[in-house]
Amino acid sequence: MSHDHQTYDVLVVGAGPAGLTTAAGLARAGIRVLVVEKHAGTSIFPKASGVRPRTMEILRSWGLEQRVLAVGQDVRLELGISSVLAAPLVAVESLGAPAAHYVATMSPTSFAFVPQDDFEPVLLEHVTDRGGEVRFRTELAGFGIDDGGVRARLRPRAGSAAEYEVRARYLVGADGPRSSVRRALGIEMEHLGSEGWHLTAQFAADLDAVVPDPPFALHWVTAPGAEGLFVASGRHRWGYGWDAGADDVAMPTPEQVAERIRASAGLPDLDVEVQGVFAWAFAAENAARFRSGPVFLVGDAATRTTPRRATGMNTGIAAAHNLAWKLAWVLRGWADEALLDTYEEERRPVGLANALRSLQLREGPHEASGREDFGVTYASAAIAPPEHVDPPATIGERAAPGRRAPHVWLDVTGRRMSTLDLFDGRLTLLTGPGGSDWCAAAQQLAAGGPPLAVLRLGLDLPDPDGSLALRYGVGERGAVLVRPDGFVAWQTSSAAGDRAGLLGSAVDLATGRSAAIDVAQLSA
Repeated sequence: MSHDHQTYDVLVVGAGPAGLTTAAGLARAGIRVLVVEKHAGTSIFPKASGVRPRTMEILRSWGLEQRVLAVGQDVRLELGISSVLAAPLVAVESLGAPAAHYVATMSPTSFAFVPQDDFEPVLLEHVTDRGGEVRFRTELAGFGIDDGGVRARLRPRAGSAAEYEVRARYLVGADGPRSSVRRALGIEMEHLGSEGWHLTAQFAADLDAVVPDPPFALHWVTAPGAEGLFVASGRHRWGYGWDAGADDVAMPTPEQVAERIRASAGLPDLDVEVQGVFAWAFAAENAARFRSGPVFLVGDAATRTTPRRATGMNTGIAAAHNLAWKLAWVLRGWADEALLDTYEEERRPVGLANALRSLQLREGPHEASGREDFGVTYASAAIAPPEHVDPPATIGERAAPGRRAPHVWLDVTGRRMSTLDLFDGRLTLLTGPGGSDWCAAAQQLAAGGPPLAVLRLGLDLPDPDGSLALRYGVGERGAVLVRPDGFVAWQTSSAAGDRAGLLGSAVDLATGRSAAIDVAQLSA
């Protein structure tokens, strides 16, 4: 390969969901990104299957919602409990996804159940369609940091090909819980709790006679000696997990696993094809730092959760989405390098909270209200202090700095769309019907500045019942500045003041150019 092809803006190590999300966000912004993955392709196992509403919102903003739903599985988002699969149900519990009626009012999309080996190829195709490069069977042999960024040594795993070097301005470690990138940086993991080792088998069997149609997403079996969890993973394909009960796990033979599955199913003659067995630690941990110089951590390299309530993959995707637009904007010259510090400021506390929550046996009331999806609140140097603080009951309903912008359905030229479909790839200023002076201010800023759109409620965006103005709190001439990731950076209800100065300061704040600014003066 020529040297020209070995210089990139960003090198991503790992092609799991968080690595591919990072790469997709970068490629969409025209950034030269290379993803390397030591395996021969995307995951061959279903692994994580629960795609939470916030992740679906991100995918929707990229035009991928229908593609993901098309490869999803029809399941009941419930946990069935019985002594064995063939026995009558003892109980049915709703899974951690917020109640459907709540999601329907809060989001344009909903929870999806998509085995990871079907999900990852959708992301991979999007990365390559947008010009990103992915090299499988390629591992990171080591890297060094200098003034120009990162020099990485890559090692092909096929044949006798020699190591070679690539240069990148930034490196993203998306290489899982045993991240070699994290280890090379000397970043420690904070261990938050563990419930010991578990074993999971993937198997093929026809269980149609003993499971409902559609099946429960999860089915817990309680028979002594055959306790285990069945996880739906596609037509006649299942995961089956159980507590290994020891620190030094003795790996069972496929026939031992098949016998245990037959016992748990209550079907002694069941034809079982065991496709793989894995031992893994049922643990939660969070990296002490998410950044070291030009190197960043995402996914399980940064935050590891237990599988409870489909937290882990979704936490990684949200963090990757946060990081990708910031890296892209710094590389495009639209944001200051200081903006990159806000990745750790904003996402490390969320990682910690989600990891701790995944250790809880029962969900708290905040989860039923969708806080995990719609109530994340960022505090960082690129977020203005809120003018007022809403009570917790209104999680996700009102715009406020640091919060995800609220979803409202819009009818735009006969097409139904969500406010959340407006924000990708630019800063968006939403203002009231009397906000034409904000438009003039934006035109003054436009030359050489970051992409910025001004949308007036009632004029550019229909607001027949006033719900949009209410949710965004703009009044007649106030304004809300929304970032490309759909989070609010700044808000003012002020009807007076120097519009160009206010907007310029707000954009500087959101792009890391004035982290120390006295924002109170902005809104005065």
